[in-house]
Amino acid sequence: MKRSLLIRVILGILLLISACSKEEPKAPKSPLDVPDQVMENTTITFTEQGVKSVLIHAKYLAVYEELDLKKAKGVRVDFYDREGNHTSILVADSGLIQEKRQNVEALGNVVVTTEEGIKLETQSLGWDPQKRKIVTNDFVKITKKTDVVTGYGLEADEELKHFVIKKSVKGKITEIPEGGLKDSL
Repeated sequence: MKRSLLIRVILGILLLISACSKEEPKAPKSPLDVPDQVMENTTITFTEQGVKSVLIHAKYLAVYEELDLKKAKGVRVDFYDREGNHTSILVADSGLIQEKRQNVEALGNVVVTTEEGIKLETQSLGWDPQKRKIVTNDFVKITKKTDVVTGYGLEADEELKHFVIKKSVKGKITEIPEGGLKDSL
C-alpha cells in the first residue's frame, strides 16, 4: 500500500511538472499554398538597364513573397527589344513569375505573335532573361503566312526570327524568303 501511494505521488509530481513546463502554443505557419496577396487586373514591368524588356498583364495574380513567386491567370506578356521597341505578344491561360530573377513561365494554350505576323503555338513556354530567349520542350507549331513548321522543343528569340526546333521537325514551306532559308521560316 505504501508502494502504491508512493507511485501515485511520483506520478502526480510528474504531471504537475509537465503541465507547468509547457510553452504557449505558437500560431501555425501559413501553408505555402496560401498567398500573401491576391490582385486582379494587374501589371508587372521588367526592365534591363532602365529600358522596358517585358510587360506582364494578369487578370488574377496570387503573390507568394517568401518564394519570390507569383501565380497568374489570364496572362498577356508584351516583349520589347533592347531599345524598348515592342517585338511580340504572348497570351496564355496561366503563368508563373519570379520577379527578382525576371523569369516567366507561361502555361496552357500559349500563343506568341510577333510584329511581323509570325505565330507560335505550344502548351508551355519559359522566358530566359539572361539569354533573352523563349524556350520549351513541348510540341510547337510556328506559322508565317502559309508556311508551317512543327516539332518538339524550341529555343528562339522573342521576335521568332531565329529559332531552333530540337526534334521531330516537320514543315510545309510554300514561300521562299529573299536570300534563301537562312535563319527564317
